[in-house]
Amino acid sequence: MIQQYKKLNNVIGWLVFAIAAFTYLTTIEPTSSFWDCGEYISTSVKLQVGHPPGAPLFQLVGNFFSHFAMGDVTQQALMVNIVSALSSAFTILFLFWTITALAKKMALKDGELNVAKMYTIFGSGAVGALAYTFSDSFWFSATEGEVYAMSSFFTAVAYWAVLKWEAAADTDPKANKWLLFIAFLVGLSVGVHILVFLTIPAIAMIYYFKKFEKVTTRGFIIANVVALLVLGIIFKGIIPLVLNLFGSLEIVFVNTLGLPFNSGTIFAFLLIAVLVIIGLNYTKKKNLPLYNQAILGFVFLMIGYSSFVVLAIRSNANTPIDENNPEDALSLLNYYNRVQYGDWPILYGKSFNAEYDPTEPFKDGKPIYKKDEEKGRYVVTDDNKNSIPNYKDSYKGFFPRMWSEDPNHIKGYVQIAGIKDKSKRPTLAQNLKFFFKYQLGKMYFRYFMWNFAGRQNDEQHRYELTKGNWVSGINVLDEARLGPQNNLPPVLKNNKARNHYYLLPLLLGIWGLIFQYQKDKKDFWSVLLFFLFTGVAVVLYTNHKPFEPRERDYAFVGSFYVFAIWIGLGVWGLFEVLKAKMKTAPNAIMLSVGLLVLVPGIMAKENWDDHDRSNRYTARDMAKAYLDSCEKNAILFTNGDNDTFPLWYVQEVEGYRTDVRVVNLSLLNTDWYIDQMKRKAYDGDPVPLSFERDEYQQGTNDVLYYRNTVNGTLMVDDFLNYVKSGRKDSYFQAFPGSKSSKDLKLFPTKKIRVPIDKESVLANGVVSQSDSALIPEYIDWTLNTNVLSKRDLMVVDLVAQNAWDRPIYFAVTVGNNSKSFFWLDQYFSLEGLAYRFTPIAKTTQSKGIEFGVVDTEKMYDNIVNKFEWGNMEDPDVYLDETNRRLSYNLRSIMGRLASSLAKEGKKDKALAVCDLAMEKMTIEQFGYSYFLLSLIDGYYKAGGKEQGDALIEGYISELEQELAYFAQFSQKDRVAVSDDWQSSGQYFQMLIGIYQENGASNEEVTNYIKRYNAAITPFR
Repeated sequence: MIQQYKKLNNVIGWLVFAIAAFTYLTTIEPTSSFWDCGEYISTSVKLQVGHPPGAPLFQLVGNFFSHFAMGDVTQQALMVNIVSALSSAFTILFLFWTITALAKKMALKDGELNVAKMYTIFGSGAVGALAYTFSDSFWFSATEGEVYAMSSFFTAVAYWAVLKWEAAADTDPKANKWLLFIAFLVGLSVGVHILVFLTIPAIAMIYYFKKFEKVTTRGFIIANVVALLVLGIIFKGIIPLVLNLFGSLEIVFVNTLGLPFNSGTIFAFLLIAVLVIIGLNYTKKKNLPLYNQAILGFVFLMIGYSSFVVLAIRSNANTPIDENNPEDALSLLNYYNRVQYGDWPILYGKSFNAEYDPTEPFKDGKPIYKKDEEKGRYVVTDDNKNSIPNYKDSYKGFFPRMWSEDPNHIKGYVQIAGIKDKSKRPTLAQNLKFFFKYQLGKMYFRYFMWNFAGRQNDEQHRYELTKGNWVSGINVLDEARLGPQNNLPPVLKNNKARNHYYLLPLLLGIWGLIFQYQKDKKDFWSVLLFFLFTGVAVVLYTNHKPFEPRERDYAFVGSFYVFAIWIGLGVWGLFEVLKAKMKTAPNAIMLSVGLLVLVPGIMAKENWDDHDRSNRYTARDMAKAYLDSCEKNAILFTNGDNDTFPLWYVQEVEGYRTDVRVVNLSLLNTDWYIDQMKRKAYDGDPVPLSFERDEYQQGTNDVLYYRNTVNGTLMVDDFLNYVKSGRKDSYFQAFPGSKSSKDLKLFPTKKIRVPIDKESVLANGVVSQSDSALIPEYIDWTLNTNVLSKRDLMVVDLVAQNAWDRPIYFAVTVGNNSKSFFWLDQYFSLEGLAYRFTPIAKTTQSKGIEFGVVDTEKMYDNIVNKFEWGNMEDPDVYLDETNRRLSYNLRSIMGRLASSLAKEGKKDKALAVCDLAMEKMTIEQFGYSYFLLSLIDGYYKAGGKEQGDALIEGYISELEQELAYFAQFSQKDRVAVSDDWQSSGQYFQMLIGIYQENGASNEEVTNYIKRYNAAITPFR
């Protein structure tokens, strides 16, 4: 029986793996997707340096797989995505074996294995593993080139390995090899993601329970404390301390002893090697096996971690993507510690409204060193004197969940926690309310229920009753929580991400949890720790702020993995309850098959359409559209992940439009990114900046504050020279009289003048010869702010130095106000998905989110002849909220283009643009939205009254359905969905206004007004 069990356990495990692999490989994204994937794929294919804390092992594996594209650059992204698909499939394999191992232990408590028990154990593994296979969050990560799938793989293998150790500990004298294997996995995983660290407490408890058969309360408490200490030592101790050692010795050997660069690093390596050898010999002689194993564990941990050397090697090569420039041990430590992203309190710290301590408002930080090749030593680029804010003790407290000073975040704190007085430090009760309602409730439990109860739709980061919540498909339950679930409007009903599991995975998992507690409390405690540390502990540590820019469910897949273990054990629990009827193998098989259909079967059916990314190319083609909006050798400013990383991908991997220099404004605040911008990259020339490194290095010109010391306007060169000069009168003192008073840099005027070289403007085609008389002698530029950041200075410098030699563009997604565009929007010309900066002021103010004027000739050519559309019109291609939202920009700009063409009398072209927009961005795929209004208006102006009327009627009919749906809500719940129904009413009015403005008869307008009044009456 044992041999048969082992054979079938392997065979069925691999069968489950095959199902998972087939699922992920057939639903995989064929190219880059949005968010970080473009960066990860780019840095993998060319072994470059991505954002901290880095993923060198993922990049090495991704690079290996990319070679299977056989030189076809358009297939390299797919090869990297396959890494995630296969990592996820292997995760499912080890999940199956983990569940069967735990179920088998429970089965053996009630006697020997028999056929019925054996098949139920396999049924447990299959149901749990396949439930996780088809779960929402894990499937999402499995089909894109991101680190979370591979991280899950390491997590799964680590926990499976400790079960292998446990099973072999009594019979195999070399069983501890599994523990060393785990140490190696932990080290390797740091080169992917740190999720596997969170398995350490669970693994430590399995070790304790195995080594100490008699569990006492005192021993149990000590074991848990030790487990937490081991986690802390590895996470915050060993690796940072080793990097600190390397960095400190490097400074001593190079700066003090005058030895060459990296000599201290080499000595540190040799020192560690010698200490390890001495330690191993000593523990062997003294017969200290536990300490010997600990030293070996450290060695294997460091061998795994050594993948980070790749980052330093590639950074020294100055690759085009070289984030944070971690070229040596010193910078690698800051890179690993994510210094760039700042810090936040976890268990004790400041509140969002904390005031500075007037006696000592700032404390000293650690100095920042930079390698100086000319001097042959490390120099301090920023001494960080008085750089760390120091707040009043009265504004510090235990469990500070509300800590961010961002006004938008403060608004969320006030709203969610019910804060009445923003000047007082939030109470512990208010912090707990925010924690349970938002951080645990919205940012964890909601995601948990998405995976095991059902999902309402894919509308992102919402908290209303109609969007982004969880549903079960059981109307009584859903209506009690979310209001009416019948007569849903199409925008809600037809969302492909509306998935119902009828609570079946949840209930089976809860039963598995309860049953494991009853039958095997030791394993239950280990699994529970695994669950809590990959779930609640992540919530505690990340301390999420309100209004995150994207959903964060991917961070919690570890805890969903653990719950899938309980789903599997729930099958065994049902077998035990029904064991009187489960004595035969056919009955046991029937139970397993039935649960396979009811749990993973339903999950697969519900989730397939909104997890199938095959044939979707929107991210890649949108990136190309941004680049195609630019003239040759252009400079394109972007701001966020989704208007930057896909562009990096198409340039770095597919070699598309490498003449355009993409300048990310968020990164332009850092010295290492400015370094990169000043270097040539492929066909893109360096960005023209006059600042030398010592004028923009960290700690220099980071932030400037307005002090009106110059009356009137300064020429831009004089303004920049003043900033660079470092003269005494360019500083003022903050917190004078305090212990940590500090000098802050100022800028003396908000008004600067940029001279225009008319000949250069005409020679470079910035302005046509026919408009030459409109070119002014200068641009008077008002920096309408009291604070300038380093990136603002760089933009001013770039505009000053460029002299119109190269086209300058701003992506339309950079912002939605004049400040976002550095108060230059009156000089903008829209040429596609980017505004071109010209010397001619053509508008005096912006209209809504529309800036500048439309260059109809260039924009028409770009959109009609150059843009590709990523198969977005195909109804079988799933466009999630991110894809739809970013594509709405196309609807908006095409409507604006059509109106401008019609105004110029080019109505045929205007009509063609509108038709193209509706052909590519269909109602079926994109629905009705605010961004359709400009297209409707464009149709009317182009003479397409029939099409405009049809769109207005369709949109108004849907709004009537929406308002009728909201009218079903109770008065209390109508307040909760007020944003929804008020928006529907506003769009209704806008549509009537467009209809009226474009020549509709009074009778037709009156009819729509009557329909509006009938629809809105219940809300008055």
